[in-house]
Amino acid sequence: MQVRSRWQKDGLLIVPSLFGSEELAEIEEAVAELLAQSGKIPGDELVYEAGAHPPRLRNAFRMHLYLPFFMKLAHHPPLVTIMKQLLGSPLRLYSSQMFFKPAKVGSEVPWHQDMAYWPFHPAEMATAWIALDDTSVENGCVRFLKGSHKKVLLPHEASGVKGNSLKLSESALPEGYEELAVEVSKGSVVIHHCPTLHRSEPNRSHAERRGLLYIYMSPNVAVTDVSRLKGGTEFPTVAAA
Repeated sequence: MQVRSRWQKDGLLIVPSLFGSEELAEIEEAVAELLAQSGKIPGDELVYEAGAHPPRLRNAFRMHLYLPFFMKLAHHPPLVTIMKQLLGSPLRLYSSQMFFKPAKVGSEVPWHQDMAYWPFHPAEMATAWIALDDTSVENGCVRFLKGSHKKVLLPHEASGVKGNSLKLSESALPEGYEELAVEVSKGSVVIHHCPTLHRSEPNRSHAERRGLLYIYMSPNVAVTDVSRLKGGTEFPTVAAA
């Protein structure tokens, strides 16, 4: 099945081993710098695991605005080539994030649609989740409802989970969809559509489960509510037509 038709059917796409060992080593260096020099990133862009001793970072948001490596990586040619097939061009970057999910203390991410967080229209955005570790059910791999991107934006409510402040209202979880726990190897990329429902369980293992995310947008996407926008209104083009 072609990339685009698979995307249209499932609302997600798994690309094994898109990043090689040398590229992953460079990313590891950048993540180490992020941890060592987190003072370069404003405090409100960092979230720590609740109750973890010593403190463990859970999320880092918009790293591309503060550390040049992460902006450069957003232009990764093989990744951008795929994203252009899915979203068109010129392709723009909305944001970047790190989800650390540390061993034994990494917390859950409740069911949600990314679009519930974002003040944009139309829903032509996608997240590329780069696996920096092998993912498994035990260390909290991401789980998706295949095909749920065809649903309109569903009701969400406060989650009480720091770093993922929204969750799908319990009565709104649709029936009849297959839940897919996506276990992938380090260097693979999981791409999901902005309305695709997904979640992850706590990390109960001794293994880290880190994911580096880039969120891309089609040329048609526009801001609908500037007051809800973080990180500014400039969305750099990462691939021209």
